[in-house]
Amino acid sequence: MSQFAKPTGFFGKILAKGMARGHKQFYKNALKSINPKKDDEYLEIGFGSGIFIKKYMSHVSKIAGIDYSEDMVKLATNINKKLVESGKAEFKHANASSLPWPDNEFTIVAMIETFFFLNETEKTLREILRVLKPGGRLIIEMGYNKDDGLDHKKHIKRFSLKLYSGEEMKKLLKNAGFSDIVTDFYKAIWIPIKGYIVPKGMVVKGIKK
Repeated sequence: MSQFAKPTGFFGKILAKGMARGHKQFYKNALKSINPKKDDEYLEIGFGSGIFIKKYMSHVSKIAGIDYSEDMVKLATNINKKLVESGKAEFKHANASSLPWPDNEFTIVAMIETFFFLNETEKTLREILRVLKPGGRLIIEMGYNKDDGLDHKKHIKRFSLKLYSGEEMKKLLKNAGFSDIVTDFYKAIWIPIKGYIVPKGMVVKGIKK
């Protein structure tokens, strides 16, 4: 598994912080769809450094997150130390296909630059639906996708990605039980090491009935 899918060790921590800085425009486009309110209960799957949560989600009523990397759990816990110590936030090491929370626990679940790393997509979407409250929303953001017109062969190999089109995402969410599914596209600049134009990033939103 690549460091991008599961950042570990010292290099993983540096990489996670660097990706957070490079993903600023990705974050802002995801945030438009998340549109968090004070009474929201927020779960992020694959939070990495936890910087998005610290910067944009600290005002919601409840914060939770899982990550496949134990090192990212420690890093995000440290970065969000005040939120964790207050009891408002918790970060866990877990698998997205088996979420460690009861039914109807959250009003928002978000996956930012992580969905294309999943191995059990259908099972994960059903788990997300389970922990969402009725009327709760799922937001999935992906800078790389099949609709952006780029050749991603080297990215798929390097980062171990599974790319999807907007129509494929709508079908996946619909089959999992989501409704009111909307796919939006955006243009952004990604700066992992050097400037790179993302011509058609994707944000998918679905609602639990």
